[in-house]
Amino acid sequence: MTIVQAPPLQIVWHSRWGIPLGYAITSEELALQLDHLGANVMHRPIAWHLPAVIRNPRLRAIMDRPVREHAIQVSYDQADLFDTSYPGPNIGYTMLEIDGLPPDWVAACNAMDEIWTPSAWGAKTFIDAGVRKPVLAMPLGYDPLRFHLGVPGQPIAGRYTFLSVFEWGARKGPDVLLKAYARAFTKRDDVLLLLRVNNHDGTLDVARQIHDLGLPADGPPIALIYNRQLQPGQLGSLYRSANCFVLPSRGEGWGMPILEAMACGLPVIATNWSGQTEFLHAGVGYPLRVRSMAPADPHCPYYIGFRWAEPDSDHLVELLRHVYHNQSEARAIGMHAAQEVPLRWTWAHAAQRIQQRLQKMI
Repeated sequence: MTIVQAPPLQIVWHSRWGIPLGYAITSEELALQLDHLGANVMHRPIAWHLPAVIRNPRLRAIMDRPVREHAIQVSYDQADLFDTSYPGPNIGYTMLEIDGLPPDWVAACNAMDEIWTPSAWGAKTFIDAGVRKPVLAMPLGYDPLRFHLGVPGQPIAGRYTFLSVFEWGARKGPDVLLKAYARAFTKRDDVLLLLRVNNHDGTLDVARQIHDLGLPADGPPIALIYNRQLQPGQLGSLYRSANCFVLPSRGEGWGMPILEAMACGLPVIATNWSGQTEFLHAGVGYPLRVRSMAPADPHCPYYIGFRWAEPDSDHLVELLRHVYHNQSEARAIGMHAAQEVPLRWTWAHAAQRIQQRLQKMI
């Protein structure tokens, strides 16, 4: 009996690589996993104003492959950067953190053959916004080799440490977090709020914004790791050094730090709205209630006229205190998360879902 092996899946991966932005970083992970599964991944770069630095030899090898026109193309980026003129099967893979889509995003999505977005919440948002082409939830993932219970941490002795990791900006809710933390505790409580913050916007004065919050001078302690580049193993160690992860963001396309913290066994407090609802639920974390929907930050042109979630600050105070006063319960919740997420949400799982979908389209 002769066994005929199916030819490898042909994928043109249209995206940004080699720059320190979320789309580029996650795009590289997906391409590497698809390549590992045996797909013939070819790369078409999206032009960007930042210079690309690609060190991974497998990515460079993918870039050197000639592009086969008419293979299935996946444009993984903002919808306004989709290649809508591609002559073959054309898929758009994107996300946004608000309750709608700008008109040019809707038009770009409707010019594709199919649209992917990381969560069921996102898929509904796209459909409600007027995307008529098929919209599928195609979850992203995380790296289980970097984020797991075995990563060594360095807990701060004598302090129950709340950790948050984010790019500074209104969407991440730093004002909500800092004010709630100051309400939840006093300087007499053995707590610490550790913020690992990046800020690449030269117009934002983080120190001024913190000052303008009017936090009490004798409030609970806050530590800041600011614009410090961490080595690959250091972020996992940072998660493992904390007791609880908290991120009251107003909207997420996926919520990578939330998932990474869960993989490291931390109980997570995060807003119960947007992309992270794909993997965050009461069995593995502490979903934070939404108080209302509020106008999104008009400084981002994509957000004008749309809304995002306003986390319930009173509920956040309650959850911070609850976790602190019920540490055994919180540890158990974190352990449940660390057991669940490797079974569903790794980059390998994400690539397998993509591969299965694309094979159905051949």
